[in-house]
Amino acid sequence: MAKRKKTIIAGRIVKTAIYTAPEPIDGQRARAEKSRMTTAAQKAMNNKTARARLEMLMAANYSGRDLFVTLTYRDEDLPRNRAAAVERLRKFIKALRAQRRKHGQTLKYLYTTEEKHGEARLHHHLVVNGTGKDLETLQSLWPYGEVLDVEYIGERGYDALAAYVTKESVEGRPVGVQMWTASRNMIKPVVESAYVPNDTMLGVPLGCYVLEKEEKVTEFGSYCYIKYKVPPDWKGL
Repeated sequence: MAKRKKTIIAGRIVKTAIYTAPEPIDGQRARAEKSRMTTAAQKAMNNKTARARLEMLMAANYSGRDLFVTLTYRDEDLPRNRAAAVERLRKFIKALRAQRRKHGQTLKYLYTTEEKHGEARLHHHLVVNGTGKDLETLQSLWPYGEVLDVEYIGERGYDALAAYVTKESVEGRPVGVQMWTASRNMIKPVVESAYVPNDTMLGVPLGCYVLEKEEKVTEFGSYCYIKYKVPPDWKGL
């Protein structure tokens, strides 16, 4: 008998689960119990929700010193609709990419356009890798508003930032509009899956910080899920 282990690695954030999976020789009750273990593990590891996918995507590509930027409009420059706003943002990103290239720097970005909460005004949230000298450049390339709201990702954390960026419901969005758009050079989280011996226990490497943990044990099997963060200088991955 073996257990199933699945791990998602996104930069310094790791999600891992180990659980007893059903086998052909199992009786009806044992199979039902093990199926519940499998369902619980898959739910915890679910990377299909917008928030979970965005959190791990950001963790795989950004550090705490990269930037979360909010772009707003003054009254006289407010776009007539979402499409016009997105077009302005794309021009901004194109100009920022060109500016980076001049200095031999790359640009990783993801963005979303919102208009439902607060004053219900069109605005954009943008996540970009920082270079250490970004504020003046960002301000000079965005002529539609006087003030840019810029903060380090580390001030919020990936989970909270993902929740904030995906806070507007999918309901009511125009057909085909994504919750966010990302640059093509984004690194995807690494997913590992394998069977392991039944006596394998799930643990966290020394020096890592546990963010979430769930576990359950019955007479037919067990399930354990852990989400943890590795230190900046850790070499275990």
